[in-house]
Amino acid sequence: MTNNSNPALVLVHGLGSAGTIWKSLIPDLEKDFTVYSIDLPGHGEATLDDHEEYDPRSLGEMILHYMQSVHNVRKMHVAGNSLGGWISLEMAALRPALVASVTALAPAGLWHEAPTMKIPPSIDSRILAKISQFFMPLAFHLPPLKAWGYRKITHLWRELSYESCRDSVIAMARSKGYKHLWQGVRGRKFDSQVDPAVEISVVFGDSDLTLPEELAQEKSLLPKHAKWIRVPNCAHVIMWNHRETTIKLIKETAGL
Repeated sequence: MTNNSNPALVLVHGLGSAGTIWKSLIPDLEKDFTVYSIDLPGHGEATLDDHEEYDPRSLGEMILHYMQSVHNVRKMHVAGNSLGGWISLEMAALRPALVASVTALAPAGLWHEAPTMKIPPSIDSRILAKISQFFMPLAFHLPPLKAWGYRKITHLWRELSYESCRDSVIAMARSKGYKHLWQGVRGRKFDSQVDPAVEISVVFGDSDLTLPEELAQEKSLLPKHAKWIRVPNCAHVIMWNHRETTIKLIKETAGL
């Protein structure tokens, strides 16, 4: 977070991740924004309260309250990936006077059938993360282990840097809120109405294996004014595959 004269940009990560996932983007984003990289409850450095509601709408409300009460931010742009993309859309629906734009990067919640399984699909990655966090340098250089951990997320797993892998493994292995937030997702879709005054870009890679088009990219759930953007040769965590494109899309959506 730097330069309070710039417009506020709130970055929201996905399930089992942390604010560190935006690390490579922040230096360039800070040229145009005052950046706030949020840790969701039980993720990164954020605490977890068993008595809170952790559905995407409630999480959006928490972030809005936090930005106003702690940082005195009264107008913000928001960008989120996966679950964070869904939460970003909920923030816009809740407080359109506060949210100027949303860049939803491969957002969850647009599925044709809402998930009902008790165990998240990414549970195997979590198990591997819990094990491999103790020997990351070795795991990173063993292609079978790296493939097991990342091939469901990106077909470009061979190109992932050690730092990106290390940060994501630590975030997933230590995310105490992983099950709580998944329970908040089960049985739900994004179905909120967003004021047309809020600029919205919804971005999916053409090779998203986590939320593929045939299962989780239902355009009818989006506001009619939302821009739908497809990025070629790109998977679920768009920031990993196309850093500069991600920065450009966030800025364009914010009108910069």
